[in-house]
Amino acid sequence: MDCIILAGGKGTRMGEGPPKPLVVAQGKTILDRQINYFNDKVENIIVSLGHRGDEVVEHLKKEHADKNVTWVVEDEPLGTAGGLRLALGKTDADKIVVLNCDDIADVDLKKLEKQDDPTICVAHPRLPFGLVEEHAGHAKFTEKPLLDLYSSMGWYTFKTKDILSLLPTSGMLEYDVFPNMKLRVHHHEGFWRSLNLKKDVTAFEDEELPLALR
Repeated sequence: MDCIILAGGKGTRMGEGPPKPLVVAQGKTILDRQINYFNDKVENIIVSLGHRGDEVVEHLKKEHADKNVTWVVEDEPLGTAGGLRLALGKTDADKIVVLNCDDIADVDLKKLEKQDDPTICVAHPRLPFGLVEEHAGHAKFTEKPLLDLYSSMGWYTFKTKDILSLLPTSGMLEYDVFPNMKLRVHHHEGFWRSLNLKKDVTAFEDEELPLALR
């Protein structure tokens, strides 16, 4: 199984600074943490790049020359579906695990690899603000609770030949591909944090990370 990391977005919600894959959180760039996690778990890692991709390529050449890491760079924005399609040209693996660069998690890849069907990983989301429930006219307040619901983690597995036939040259997985697919669900109960905003990175600094993600 190969891994494709989708890292082509502009990351505008992160504000000024380095391209999002190179934002540092707990002493490592977001992309470095992902590569280190996958390095001994898959055959090859392919990074799909776009915005400021030249800067990320230079970082990869410097920091990961000793690993099986390759990359593709979009000439124009292709979206997650188009970026994935472009990256598939770099793999001949039967199966791939695909993830958004900014979704940090310790998903059990051995369990995922056993799935024959296309699979989406889901986890319990944390509400980013306080939850207020009304009881007998009075408010019960819970600060940023973990919800008893599931949301997409931005991690997926596919058989390479099956997903290729469904991908447009440009477009979004979430809007243009997944509504036309039957996806199995993998319930992840471990660590998952999405680093979309500067405040997410700030909060991440205080996280107790599982050993595999340190």
